[in-house]
This record gives sequence, structure tokens and C-alpha cells, in this order.
Amino acid sequence: MKKKILTVLAGTMLVTSVGFAAPITDLQKNETTAGYNHYNLDVAGHDLDNDSFYLENAVANKVVVGLEANSYSAGGSSDHTTDIYAQYKLDPNVRLIVGNRNYSDGPNKMFYGVGVNANLSSKVDGYAAVTTSSIATEWQTGLEYSLDKQTALHLGYKSYKEDGLSRADGVGFGASYKF
Repeated sequence: MKKKILTVLAGTMLVTSVGFAAPITDLQKNETTAGYNHYNLDVAGHDLDNDSFYLENAVANKVVVGLEANSYSAGGSSDHTTDIYAQYKLDPNVRLIVGNRNYSDGPNKMFYGVGVNANLSSKVDGYAAVTTSSIATEWQTGLEYSLDKQTALHLGYKSYKEDGLSRADGVGFGASYKF
């Protein structure tokens, strides 16, 4: 199974490379998770703060729908994006992602990609996702540490590249709650 996940991820990163910052978590039908993430991104030597709030719900055994609001701020200016997306579970560890991103300063863009997660120990899951649109590429990877059956902490790395702009990448952290 781990070889399958790595093969899918590596292949996808080679042929695609915008999506979201929410970790890839395993939700069962009718489970919901709410979370927050903060990334300190570097853009050509300048700091860019990225804060995101997300809400996801497993509406069926293989389908998770989500909403995520991102804010980006640097040097007194800010931008916002809102993502509405769905994830289809090909198996418990691999999912296809499709969604729409609304940019505060520009057009809406459809995005698609793939995400994977794997149980690394009794309390730690690893995840990775890569998504793309007609104007941007985003990938992320990280770890999710379960404090209990409902609460988790996240540590991750995110890279975002929009056409005509410098790459934004860096480390972030967050927390989520399942109910």
C-alpha cells in the first residue's frame, strides 16, 4: 500500500503541481472536522502570513466536501481566497480532489489534484496533496498528531506558485476538531 501511495504522489507531482491548506484527514460518513492552520511563507525573501479556517464533512462513504477561507497578509496588504471542494476516496488512503477557488482580486478557478494519507504510528498520520489550476500550483505535506479521538495538531510544509509571481513556501501549524 505504501508503494502505491508513493507512486501515485510522485507521478502526480510530475504531471500536475492549487488547492487548499487543510490536511488530508480520514473522515467516516457523517463525520465533520473544523480546523485552523497558520503558515509563515517566504516569498523572495519577504514574509507572507497565511491563515486558513476550514470545515469538512463526509457526506458519503467515499465523498468528503469542504469549505476553506484563506487570508494572506504581508506589509499591511492582504488578499483572500475561498475554496469549495470535494474529495473522492479511491481507497482509504488515496483521494481525488476537485474544487473551485474564488480569488478576492481576480477570477474563480477550478482546481483538481490528488491527496494521500498514511498512518505512521498509533497517534501520527502523514499526508500529502498536490493540486493545480490554469494559473497556479500548490502542494503540501505534513504530519497530524492525534491528542485524542477528536482533537489533532498539525505540522506541515506548503508551496504555492502562481503564474507570473514568486513561489511562496514555508512551514505551518494548526489544529482540528472532529465531531
